[in-house]
Order: sequence, then C-alpha cells, then structure tokens
Amino acid sequence: MREIKNPPENEAGRVVPAELPAPAPWRGYLSRRIDIVWQPMDTIRIEKVIRSHRRTIALEVTHDATLIVRAPIRVPSGFIEEMIEEKRSWILRKMAEMRQRPATPVHEYVDGEQFFFLGNPYPLRFMDNDDGKIERTDLLYVSRNLAPDLRNSLKRWYMHEAGAILRERCAWFSMITGHTPASIRISDARQRWGSCTHRGGLSFSWRLVQAPPGIIDYVVVHELVHLVQHDHSRKFWAKVREIMPDYEERRKWLRENERLLKI
Repeated sequence: MREIKNPPENEAGRVVPAELPAPAPWRGYLSRRIDIVWQPMDTIRIEKVIRSHRRTIALEVTHDATLIVRAPIRVPSGFIEEMIEEKRSWILRKMAEMRQRPATPVHEYVDGEQFFFLGNPYPLRFMDNDDGKIERTDLLYVSRNLAPDLRNSLKRWYMHEAGAILRERCAWFSMITGHTPASIRISDARQRWGSCTHRGGLSFSWRLVQAPPGIIDYVVVHELVHLVQHDHSRKFWAKVREIMPDYEERRKWLRENERLLKI
C-alpha cells in the first residue's frame, strides 16, 4: 500500500540517501523486524528501527519529535549510525519544528468539550436519553448512556460520517481527473491519511473528517493521482498541481495541524 509521503529532504521529516552498501544475501525468514532501541549519540534518540525488504534507508521525525529509522534488513547498524550523524543538523531542526506545532489535545469527554468536524469545533452536550445516538447540529449531542465508552462511540460515529463524505469527494474528483478507484475503505490508520493499493483501492483514515473540507479534498486528489502515478516523483506532484494548484498550502496545513485531529 502506498501512503502519503513527501519528496526526499523536505519538511515531511523524511530523508533517503542516494547510496547504500551492497546488501548481504538474504537467509532469514522474517520479512520485517523492529530492532531494540539504542542511543548512538547523546542528543538524538532513536525511537525504533524497522527493518524490512526495502532498498533504502528512511529517517522519519514523528509528530512527537522522535526519530524512527526504516532500513533494509541487512544494512549494518554502524552504517545507520553514520547516516544519523551526517544528518544530525537536519534531524535536530525537524525535531525543533515538531515541538513548536500545536500539541495533541487530551480529551476528558466531559460536557462542553470541543470536537472537530469538517474543520469546525462542536461542543459536546450530553442528553438525558437512552437511544444511544450521536447527532450534530450547532452542538455535538450524545446520549448519556454512551458516556462510559464515549471514545469508541465517537470513533464509530466519525467512521460512519467519513464514509459518506469521502466517497462523495472521491466521486467528484474522479469525474474531474478521470481516475476511478476500484474500492474505497475507511480505516483506523494513525500515521497516514490515505493510501493506495496496487489493485487500485483507496483507503482513508476516519480522522481526516475532522479537517476542513479543502484539506480532505487534497488527500483525495493525492490518492487519486496515485492510481496512475505510483511514486512521489516530480511528475506526481505536477499532476497534483494540475488538479489543485494550491495543494502546497493545503499540504502545509495538514502537516502543521495534524496533531489536532485526534480524539
């Protein structure tokens, strides 16, 4: 599956080197492995190293300002450490940028607390009934009997709403682009907003429905273009720009505000 990624060496917190040492013959049986965390230097801590059959190394600075390394299975740890040392300034700068972005909200699920839908905040209001419903008007009305497990109840409500909205937006932009997905799925993905399978199916995180409509449209266009352009090359971004000339502003908003789209 393809996830939304940005070109190497940019604001997305990801960089891929041009060259790697020749891989050793594969003799193991694991296709993916997460290494034990180690700390090769005082100022940069590696949260985890994820090894798989990929061909390149990727350094990812997460939303929480931690470092994740994705590497081929047989690349020596020493080579990874050297690469991190080489990219030290870049990593520290990205970590500082991440720490300055809006903090992830900590929800207590109490009356009056705000939850986002299509970019607008809706105060939570408990209703003294037992019909088990969630309804949105000027407030987000919730049956009080949902309170004990409100997070999961809200998640199910968001997933239902996201399904209708994202399918409608995909249909609209399919008419504009001429690219029609084989299927559309609403997922519980936490680290990616959208993805595209090799069979032409699209998947979107339900969390996306909390963002403004223009941001949702950007992710939809991004994934529809992946149906015909499977990488993040210049040709890919040129195709996105043809459909959405201001995509960079929308992409920037999502990058800087994604922590807010949590429940």
